[in-house]
Amino acid sequence: MELTDIIASSTFIVIPLLMWAISAAIRKGRTDPDLQSAKDTPGTPSEPKIELPEVHWLLGEDSPTGRKVLDCRAYALGVHLTTQDKAAAEKFAVLTLSDGSELEGKSPDNSWLVDVDWEFEYDQLSALTAGMRAQTTEDLWMIDFRDDRLYFRRSWTGQLVFMTNFHMVPTVGAEITRIWVTDKDQFGKASPEYAAAYVRHLIDTHLLGILTPFPIPPDFPENEKEIASFVFHSVGRRGWLAEYFSNAWNDSSDYVESESGD
Repeated sequence: MELTDIIASSTFIVIPLLMWAISAAIRKGRTDPDLQSAKDTPGTPSEPKIELPEVHWLLGEDSPTGRKVLDCRAYALGVHLTTQDKAAAEKFAVLTLSDGSELEGKSPDNSWLVDVDWEFEYDQLSALTAGMRAQTTEDLWMIDFRDDRLYFRRSWTGQLVFMTNFHMVPTVGAEITRIWVTDKDQFGKASPEYAAAYVRHLIDTHLLGILTPFPIPPDFPENEKEIASFVFHSVGRRGWLAEYFSNAWNDSSDYVESESGD
């Protein structure tokens, strides 16, 4: 699978919800000029031309959560990204060597705010503040901890998509109470609840090593291969499980969209 097909344009790669909307419109045969232009853009993602392993739903006792989840592990580990774009490869290499210092004082473009109520144990602090660097081309996120902030950016474009605050709580651990999310028009007009679930998934899987399902948008078609592709474009090789999102998905968090600053 050519990496330039999925990372050359941040407009269509950073926000997989928009990518799916474009592909869904194409499948339905729409002729909107903007959508046609998007389809013809080199950065528009394409499905692998090789036969990928099957994905399947897990139910009941077979599911690690007890709920209906899609096992995407074979797909996530079966896709290998390559590129013939020297500039893209060099940018990826530079970004993986970054210490995140260039992010200080920045926030996602045209960001909007989501309030959450997440608490973390003291023994999780080192993993949370260590951040994460892309180790392979299939790692699509980098996470940095700088000056009481967690920054989430795409590993191939460097675009800052999410940022959270991070408050140390003496003798207890830490808490996150606010998320800055990139331009809502780019993020597919996602709900505050969905944006929060997306970020929590990244924290759990990429920083804490907790296997949690990726949130599938509620209106996404129930097609196993399309879901697996969407999950891979969203989180890369760590997207092993997925389940349909609902507002009650994480009862421990209180999501409220906010207009005020931190």
